[in-house]
Amino acid sequence: MSEHIIHFHCQIDQNTTERFRDCCLDAIEQGATSLLLNLSTSGGSTSFGFTLYSFLKSLPVPLCAVNAGNIESMGIIMFLAAGRRITSPHSRFLIHPMNWYFNQKTVDHQRLREYLSTLDNDLARYVDIYNVETANAVQKLDIFHCLSAEEKVIAAHESLSYGLAQEVRQMTFPADIKHWKVSGID
Repeated sequence: MSEHIIHFHCQIDQNTTERFRDCCLDAIEQGATSLLLNLSTSGGSTSFGFTLYSFLKSLPVPLCAVNAGNIESMGIIMFLAAGRRITSPHSRFLIHPMNWYFNQKTVDHQRLREYLSTLDNDLARYVDIYNVETANAVQKLDIFHCLSAEEKVIAAHESLSYGLAQEVRQMTFPADIKHWKVSGID
C-alpha cells in the first residue's frame, strides 16, 4: 500500500482548488492507494469548498484528513469529506456565520434576492453535509445556529464529541513517504 501526503495550508479559492485537485489526481496516477490530507485553512470560497467536498468523495482511494492547525469555515466541509479524521492536539475548528462579498457598485432588488437565495442554499448544503458526516456524534451541534447567528470555536479535544475528528494525535510522517504541496502563490 502506498500512501501519499498532500499538504494544503492555504485559503480555498479557484487557484488552490485546481492545484489541490491536480495533486490528488497525480498522486493516484503515480500509484497512491490512499491519501493523507494534511490541512490547515481559514476557509474561503463556498462554491469551491463544496466542489472540493464532492471531488474528494469521488476519489477511488481512502482518505485521511489531518487538522494540522486550524480548520475554519469552508475548510470544515473539505475536512469532513475524509473517511478518517485526525486533529493535532493544539488545533482548532471555527464555524461562523456565512456571508456574502459585494463586488458591484450597484445592486438591484432582483440581484439581492438572488444573493439571498444563494446564501440560504449554501447554508442548507453546509448543514446537510455537516449532519451527514457527524451523524454518530456524541454531542449534537446546532450547526444552523453557528452558521447563521453565533460562531463556534471547537478545540481539538472537543472535536471528538462533536464528530468532527475521530482521533487527537500529533502526526509524524514516515521518512520515505511521497509529499505533495499546494500553495496559494502562483
